[in-house]
Amino acid sequence: MGNIILYLHKSLDGVVSDPQRWMRFGDDMLEDALAYYDTLDTVVVGGHTYRSMAEYWQAAEKTSVSLLERAFARKINRINKIVLTRSPMELVWNHSQQLLLSDRETLIRDMEKLKRESGGKHISVESGIRTWRLFLQAGLFDEMRLFVHPVIAGQGEKLFSGLEPEVSMRLQNRIDFEGGVVLLHYRRA
Repeated sequence: MGNIILYLHKSLDGVVSDPQRWMRFGDDMLEDALAYYDTLDTVVVGGHTYRSMAEYWQAAEKTSVSLLERAFARKINRINKIVLTRSPMELVWNHSQQLLLSDRETLIRDMEKLKRESGGKHISVESGIRTWRLFLQAGLFDEMRLFVHPVIAGQGEKLFSGLEPEVSMRLQNRIDFEGGVVLLHYRRA
């Protein structure tokens, strides 16, 4: 059975939204993402970020000047995607299916079923803040891949404030990327 992994980027001051575009991705991060995606069965995204991700990655597969970004775009465009929404929406990205959120128990049941059926591959929860909060508050994750960017954003949405209950984590791995980004890979203790 695969694990549910929260996959997120944050600034030094804890901001996870990126309105000023402070997140930077070097080739070494794309190489890491390509290897990570080889371990995945499904990517989970929230409805608010689904359209922008779909638009960006479908275009990047054809138009990016970076060969690594094109390779990653091919991979993300072909992987299974679940879009969490509260109301129906048009799906515009290949291999996407919608999961209407009615209550926490339904989400837990559906994600646990997906874990059992994943063939040992993992489920990556990739955006956005409402989706991550839902999984955190439900205790519905096994691991966290947290990319810390060397910037103080100053303003924006913070993911971890006001969450209950406390969750103990154990550091599994740390990777330092070019440009000062650090990946901290945790498992629940």
